[in-house]
Amino acid sequence: MRDNSLARYLINLGHDVTMLPAYLPHLLDEESVGAEKNPVFFGGINVYLQHKFPFFRKSPKWLDDLFNHESLLRWVAGKRGMTTPRQLGEITLSTFQAMEGPLAKEVGTVIDWFRDHGQPDVLILSTILLAGVGRAVREELDIPVISFLQGEDGFLDSLLPEFREEAWSLLGSDARTLDACISPSQYFAKHMAGRLGLSENNIQYFANGITLDGYEGACSKPDYPTIGYFARICPEKGLDLLIDTFIELKVSGDYPGLKLSIAGTLPSENRCFLDEQKNKIYNSGFTDEVKIKTNLSRPEKISFLKELSVFCVPARFPEAFGLYVIEAMAAGVPVVLPDHGSFPEIIGETNGGLLYEKSEPRGIFNGLNDMLRNTGQAEEYGEQGRLAVHKKYSNEQLAKELVENILAPLVSTK
Repeated sequence: MRDNSLARYLINLGHDVTMLPAYLPHLLDEESVGAEKNPVFFGGINVYLQHKFPFFRKSPKWLDDLFNHESLLRWVAGKRGMTTPRQLGEITLSTFQAMEGPLAKEVGTVIDWFRDHGQPDVLILSTILLAGVGRAVREELDIPVISFLQGEDGFLDSLLPEFREEAWSLLGSDARTLDACISPSQYFAKHMAGRLGLSENNIQYFANGITLDGYEGACSKPDYPTIGYFARICPEKGLDLLIDTFIELKVSGDYPGLKLSIAGTLPSENRCFLDEQKNKIYNSGFTDEVKIKTNLSRPEKISFLKELSVFCVPARFPEAFGLYVIEAMAAGVPVVLPDHGSFPEIIGETNGGLLYEKSEPRGIFNGLNDMLRNTGQAEEYGEQGRLAVHKKYSNEQLAKELVENILAPLVSTK
């Protein structure tokens, strides 16, 4: 979604931008800039088959195209348990090996597509996990290749131990061949420099941004104070911690009208987790005070955010950025966040909310309690955050900065 929004504004500036989906068709909440017209590269089904069975490494194009059909890929994406943890680790290594591994045909397909449709001035990888592909493209086409860093450490560290070290080693080797790596936060730049064996000077900072269309206008003040959560529904984002804190606030009796609104994408593997949270809410007797929605459209998302009094995603692990924080601030909602990862940077840039110590047992409770109790200060945080996001995190402005500060210098040296 971030890439589609950024591409839209690059096109508005007069640049010719092509988005190429990888693994699965793009899932967007904004109008596509045209990615649906392009083939899916490294389609999930083809990657699995070519990794596992040598026959499919030489299969005809018509068969590959069949397995890359959008409806088939979306159907498979909705399934759970399609690969074992071991298979996931093996496929990851195959992807990183690029032309030297079992997925060489897929890498060659990307290169051939560029040759047939026009060689670009620069290739931007949406994630460093595609660095092996970027290395091959750079070697074959002699064009600059850069890559965004987007929180890939969590995925790599989740691999089985027998694959984890080699995956980091291969990825670091490939990343060092690229012309630039781009981090959305200073925290993540330093973190990934160490993990990938890169110099911090080789990682440039470029914030994530959003499209601000639809965020204009004042928030709809709720009739009752409302805590909001908008992120992927999973344990890693700390939804269970927020629900526990909400129940504690309700039991305290200080906020009898307090509501909790939850929204976000729900991966199939986390349905049981959400059911557990619903049971917890039911057993506490507060079912009527909690609303849960999944897979909102863009207008629904903006409307949801504008109706909140305070926003909180108590992520258990440090975030590379946290685009949901910027979305909440754009709607004028003050935030309460754990004091780790990129969050201190965002709060420092925007002054749009409070941080709490993750190690403090009642950190979330105290942060939300302060925000709910001091409504005047909360409104001030909300307005400060809104103004800062419109000034610093608009993709309309960031697209210009990307061209001037990163892309133009690279292209001019070629």
